[in-house]
Amino acid sequence: MKKFSIFLLSIFSFSLLTLPVWAVSPTPEVSPSRVEEIREAVKEKVREKLNEVKKGQKRAFVGEITEITNSTLVLKNEKGERQAKITDDTTIIGKGKQKIEFEDLEIGNFVIAMGYLDENNILQTQRLVVTNKPEVPVREAAFGKVTNISSTETEKIITVKNEKKDMIYTVEITSKTKITKKIEGKMEQVEFKDIEIDDKLVAVGTPEKNEEKIIIAKIIHIIPGLAKGQTSPTPEPSPAEE
Repeated sequence: MKKFSIFLLSIFSFSLLTLPVWAVSPTPEVSPSRVEEIREAVKEKVREKLNEVKKGQKRAFVGEITEITNSTLVLKNEKGERQAKITDDTTIIGKGKQKIEFEDLEIGNFVIAMGYLDENNILQTQRLVVTNKPEVPVREAAFGKVTNISSTETEKIITVKNEKKDMIYTVEITSKTKITKKIEGKMEQVEFKDIEIDDKLVAVGTPEKNEEKIIIAKIIHIIPGLAKGQTSPTPEPSPAEE
């Protein structure tokens, strides 16, 4: 029995000595400097990812060339100035839809530049098209009294006379024309049928080419005036009459 006990004790001691190192070894501590290195590495990865996303943004700049420096163009429009970088891989198309060279571009050209933004908000241009500058839409306003109203299945037209300027306007109403009138103190949208002879109104729209007095109305506002059949304003009663 004594020999057997000694045998068991020997086996137990041997087992303790052969346990895996991880079971008895303490967890190594990470130094502050190592923690800082890990943080900086993570920040750098985040910055790289953001730059990749930013560079991957497809953008298009539209404007007039105001400056040409080496391979960079400065484009200006109503929103400000933008820079577009031209490279050997940039395709440049002229007004005649033919390919042209960078040297063919001139100050004053109106262009559309398409490509990707870089980290400096400069467009890395892949395709640049020279085109005509869009015309600013001309607006004309007609103010006066309605002297005639005519309508068919295809068109609705009113004639407006400005007596002070001795001018007569022909105003065309379309399905997109917005007609408003102040009713009981509130501005409300009304219909073409609500316009009457002798109504005073303002019509704002686009004049037809070569016809300055013909206006395609965008907005018409009927100005409240005398009630129908009334020739003069109703006088307010005096305190004595009340």
